[in-house]
Amino acid sequence: MALYEGIALIQEKQAVVLDLGTDYTKFGFTGEAAPRCIVRSQFWCARERRLRRVHDYRSPDELYDNLVQMLHLLYFRHVLVNPKERKVVVVESLLTPTLFRETLAKVLFTHYEVSGVIWADRPRLSALTLGAAAALVVALGAREAEVAPVLHAALLLPALQAQPLGARAVHAELARLLDEHHGAPLALSDEELEDIKVKTCFVIPRARALQWQSGSPPAAARDVACGRVLVPGRVRELAAEALFARDAELGSLGDAVLQCLARCPRDARRPLAESIVLTGGGAALPGLRARLAAELRALVAEEPYASRLHVRTFKFHTAPAQPNSVAWLGGALLGAGEAGAARAQAREQYAREPRLRDWVCLLDNTPPAHPQRLAADM
Repeated sequence: MALYEGIALIQEKQAVVLDLGTDYTKFGFTGEAAPRCIVRSQFWCARERRLRRVHDYRSPDELYDNLVQMLHLLYFRHVLVNPKERKVVVVESLLTPTLFRETLAKVLFTHYEVSGVIWADRPRLSALTLGAAAALVVALGAREAEVAPVLHAALLLPALQAQPLGARAVHAELARLLDEHHGAPLALSDEELEDIKVKTCFVIPRARALQWQSGSPPAAARDVACGRVLVPGRVRELAAEALFARDAELGSLGDAVLQCLARCPRDARRPLAESIVLTGGGAALPGLRARLAAELRALVAEEPYASRLHVRTFKFHTAPAQPNSVAWLGGALLGAGEAGAARAQAREQYAREPRLRDWVCLLDNTPPAHPQRLAADM
């Protein structure tokens, strides 16, 4: 036996990293630069004879079955490994429902009998890939846009902002504009809308958006045929405006970033404003970074931000991965280090007490020898 083969036998096998998103799932191994597979969060349901989404469930039992089927697809079709032999790094959103977390833990520990699970949130994992002391993570997912500040690997939870400005908002605006142009409902599926968005749509500059709003619209981009649908230039330009449309509650993407900064400590606002990173599948829209920077510079000079925020410079990081895989890459880095292995929850521990550590629970964040912890355990 060669020397390196003997070393490989005594070393612990690589953990797997699971980022189970609403629309897409990223799955792969720690220590690697990209996921082994990026697939839709759906599986073939033999009972109903159709593709079924993991997040479409009506009861805890139905969610349990969905997760069992989805993880079986990932383990035994895409990466071909034994679940019992490897730990799992779960990349989760800050807004993940408790039922989903607990059911996923039950599936991993009891059904697949994994040896340990590391639970980590997306904002801190995204900041981990930058190696910066401060990072303002703007994550554009399928349903929500989350803005979370991370300072020295600590999440500033009171400043967290979330708005329903994910990919679904762009899809809804795209469908409305197409129906309006063609004069009849086209009844396009989510897959067709996503295909049209990815192939034809882009984010226009702020000056051009103001021209569209002024009543004297500029010359639109050229029309493009995508599948069975003709996408006019006006629709291509205005589909992403749903992210920047302001209402009475100041619910645009730029407002969410500035409101997050306003809730941060004063001495942290400037470092965070100069360390913004865009993540999530929605961040891949062409022109989004430049448009968001222009929106921030314009909005911060107006009320209610001009008198509260004395920040005028906004800088953006270029992440070392594609926007939809930044959080996954952070999970791969965390799982490959010794600090990540120390945070893993073992299967034996879960068997004794089937309870998950919660990042908002003071009981889980209190040192074992603290008087309040001792009083709570009594």
